[in-house]
Amino acid sequence: MGRVNLKGWFTTYKTLKTGASAGQRIEYHYHRATGMRLNGKPGSSEFVADYAAAEKLIRDRLAGTFQGLVRGYTLSVEFTEKLAPSTQAEYKRMLTAAEAEFSNMPLAALDDPRVRKDFLDWREKVARASGEREADNRLSAISAMLTWAVDRGQRRTISAASSGSTMPIGQRSFGCLSISRRS
Repeated sequence: MGRVNLKGWFTTYKTLKTGASAGQRIEYHYHRATGMRLNGKPGSSEFVADYAAAEKLIRDRLAGTFQGLVRGYTLSVEFTEKLAPSTQAEYKRMLTAAEAEFSNMPLAALDDPRVRKDFLDWREKVARASGEREADNRLSAISAMLTWAVDRGQRRTISAASSGSTMPIGQRSFGCLSISRRS
């Protein structure tokens, strides 16, 4: 049997004060994101089953949202095995920033052309605070995630996509987002 390295759980301890077991130290394990108690010893089938149930709660709660898409992308094989560790770290940083703004946005909203305005307004806010390059990089990370989602059938299309070869100078394409720089 292989060893499984599960992340996102922690251990707490309690020392019993009364009864026949007074002074005995008890170990409890919890899933970090849900707070759900994980029974069994780490690595046991009971523990792994509880961990899987807690992860399913998160997936179900986030299903159909921008935040769920970010989670699915960052846990995917394409992300964890095909991207360099430095790229993974940067994408996680940038997608976490996007989650703060768009976390509960339904995936269906991404197919609405009007959502571009929300992303472009956010890009403008980021550009003012952190510079044009950071704003463009954040949209590039979102674009990579949206492309992954289309490839997996989680989205039908990348709406309003532009071909890089037909764009005027000073314009960038980020999957569903085309951005013209103001001179």
